[in-house]
Amino acid sequence: MKRPASLVVGILLLLMAIAQLFRFFLKTDVVAAGLEIPLWPSAVAAIILAVLAIWLLKERKK
Repeated sequence: MKRPASLVVGILLLLMAIAQLFRFFLKTDVVAAGLEIPLWPSAVAAIILAVLAIWLLKERKK
């Protein structure tokens, strides 16, 4: 059974992973409450989001 919600969530996770990669490669500064967020969490987030998206999209194909 194909579920459209899982497709939407998978696409959103991939878009978030791409956004994190753009931040990492473009070295964009992010400041939250006066604290500068380092770049390395973006690389970690991109990997985690991409893995979750691929996992969800593969699960959807079953």
